Amino acid sequence: MGNEIGRTNDFLKYLGFLKERSLVSSSQLIQPLISTDAMSTLTNIVPGVSVVDGVETSERLPSRADSVSRYRQVVLTSLPLVAADLLAIVASYLVATLMTYGLFGFHYYSGLWNNLLALGLCYLIVGTFLGLFPASGMNPVRELRSQVTSICVSFLLLIGLNGLVGEVTSNEILTIIMAFPMTVAVAPPARFCTRRIASNFSWWGETVVIIGVSEQGRSIYQFLAHLPQRGLKPLGFVDDNPSAYWKLEKDLQLEFLGTTDELISICRARECHWAIAAVAGMDEEEVSHILARGSLIPNLIVVNSKLSMPTIWVESFDAAGLAGVHIRDRMLFPFQRILKRLSDCLLATLLLVMSSPLLLFIALWIKATAPGPVFYRHHGRIGRSGRTFGAWKIRTMVINADEILKEYLASNPAAQEEWSRDLKLKDDPRIIPGIGRFLRRTSLDELPQLLNVVKGDMSLVGPRPIYTAQEVEKFKELYPMYLRVRPGLTGLWQVSGRNNTSYEDRVRLDSYYVRNWSLWLDYFILLRTIRTLLLREGAY
Repeated sequence: MGNEIGRTNDFLKYLGFLKERSLVSSSQLIQPLISTDAMSTLTNIVPGVSVVDGVETSERLPSRADSVSRYRQVVLTSLPLVAADLLAIVASYLVATLMTYGLFGFHYYSGLWNNLLALGLCYLIVGTFLGLFPASGMNPVRELRSQVTSICVSFLLLIGLNGLVGEVTSNEILTIIMAFPMTVAVAPPARFCTRRIASNFSWWGETVVIIGVSEQGRSIYQFLAHLPQRGLKPLGFVDDNPSAYWKLEKDLQLEFLGTTDELISICRARECHWAIAAVAGMDEEEVSHILARGSLIPNLIVVNSKLSMPTIWVESFDAAGLAGVHIRDRMLFPFQRILKRLSDCLLATLLLVMSSPLLLFIALWIKATAPGPVFYRHHGRIGRSGRTFGAWKIRTMVINADEILKEYLASNPAAQEEWSRDLKLKDDPRIIPGIGRFLRRTSLDELPQLLNVVKGDMSLVGPRPIYTAQEVEKFKELYPMYLRVRPGLTGLWQVSGRNNTSYEDRVRLDSYYVRNWSLWLDYFILLRTIRTLLLREGAY
């Protein structure tokens, strides 16, 4: 929360709402710079981070020019996000108005523009206090939660304001009720797309200095360079051992900026207001020196561990003056599990009803092109607590698939190696020509698993189901973690490269999901699933 509050202060001060230099402390643990975009979650490099308050040192305090530079970066990074959010809100509200009043009934809605103005202002104020502008470095799942929370509060405030200033008509209430779910559905993807587009421009985002050229520091650089849409762009390395930098592979394309004694002057000269210190392996004296030198940097993040631990929902904990990490395992809260089960049943039933015409069309297509049954049940899938079940799928393979696979692997050493490594084949000879490959690439063959979700064998979101002893062996010590949850129809692996990733990557992604599970993470994955299906990412 520290960096989010700090950026909120910057934005408010720029707009003139805050006059003091610092009204909110940033000494809390901030949420880590971990994203579920593509393969970024595999690094798991920032499990515990903390923000250090600014303290007076021998360096001069930040000047007015420094503050102006800082606010300029914040505003330039925020403006595209503000525009995208407001456009999504206005578009959703206008569509809801059109559905309520009709194409020629807008003139009957006298309070339309007042409501749009009030809704937009409420969202900007609430979103600013929740750190949405510019949300640099914020985990996308936390950003999703903050955005949806801002939308909810803004619509509630709009209803309250309408009630205070005058009588609210039934049509106005209906418009607001219809506009709310539209906004929740449209605004997050709009913000995501805006980030992806804006990150291509040099003026967007905030620069960050990486302290330490260790393996951890290089991992942090690769993480940030891979995800410029997060809003933090690495500027270079700072280290007290310059020779360590010159030993690095030069494909990093990141310059050596100087030593930690020069940190403040480097940041001031480069107009950089972020620093990430990779202190794993450093002794206490080295860490203290870095904290002292970086105390005047507005946003100092200390990455102190590479342990595989939760990263999204952690909080700071004062343990006798020492910085601790408070971890809440949401899997242990019955209410959270009940909500997940209820949402699974509701959404799966709704999707089954909506997809029934499509399932009928696919069934007729298969019957017309390939002999054999339309559906098949894959027995032996391992579910929660080790209970086995049969997963329903649309048949995409020929009848004698096992014999064909055995013969193909025996005559093709490269395919045998691929199968042993990934337990799948990119050019699988068992797939029914035409319809089979189409169903695989679009993932429509897994639609019948909605029945497994309703029954309780699976969840809409969860780890990929496993069923062989080979797969259990690949999970190794993480297998007990897999058994804690129901396998999912979609999951982090499916939206993070899918078949383009290795099985080891899949294990890391599934374990990351279990460690950081929440309903917000499920919602985020469901939104990403839509994009993955439309673009057919990693499917073959």
